[in-house]
Amino acid sequence: MRIHSGDHTLAADLVTPTTPSGGGLLFVHGYASSRRRQTLRAEDVAKRLGHTGLAVDLSGHGDSPGDLRQCTRQDHLRDVVAAYDALAAEGVERIGVCAASYGAYLSCLLLSERPVRKLLLRAPALYIDTDGDDPESRQHLRGLIDTNAALANLAAFDGDTLVLESEHDEVISHDSIEAYRHAARHGTHRVLAGAKHALTDDASNTAFLTEIVDWFTGL
Repeated sequence: MRIHSGDHTLAADLVTPTTPSGGGLLFVHGYASSRRRQTLRAEDVAKRLGHTGLAVDLSGHGDSPGDLRQCTRQDHLRDVVAAYDALAAEGVERIGVCAASYGAYLSCLLLSERPVRKLLLRAPALYIDTDGDDPESRQHLRGLIDTNAALANLAAFDGDTLVLESEHDEVISHDSIEAYRHAARHGTHRVLAGAKHALTDDASNTAFLTEIVDWFTGL
């Protein structure tokens, strides 16, 4: 399907189950990635749980137009909101979000824009909103939560949040994971054993899918 977002029309895949559960999952990919793997996961979730799934290419990614070098976080947040609205327009009553890395950060920004029932953040990236904040060296996470929009939204979120860490992540620091863990009001933390950031091996992808199905059962 195609989704209008500002001046762009985003490429997306809508996966509809044979027997809908009434729940839906929005899949949000990371920076410089695409919806390709997310669509495959949406297909599995639709078969196993009956949830409608939507995977979208953000502006400047995959099959969506735009120059990634010129796209801003606000542009991509607009894309995520547009994708959420497209999923809601399919008659989905309860929407969960499954997001990775940069997409996880954007999904926390989404929390102040739209109602989300449940959240899965895999290897969430942390971007600083104010000068002088460094998640690698800050000693008091409470201060970071107070000054970072994504973490503040997560701290105010009433739904359940799974923060999923890759054991051998070469991109996202453990300090960033800890920031999300401390921010989540109703948070669960798990580790994908042996996994790297991009989940390049079959075992890690299979383990991630198991986590998705487990977390969103009963959405």
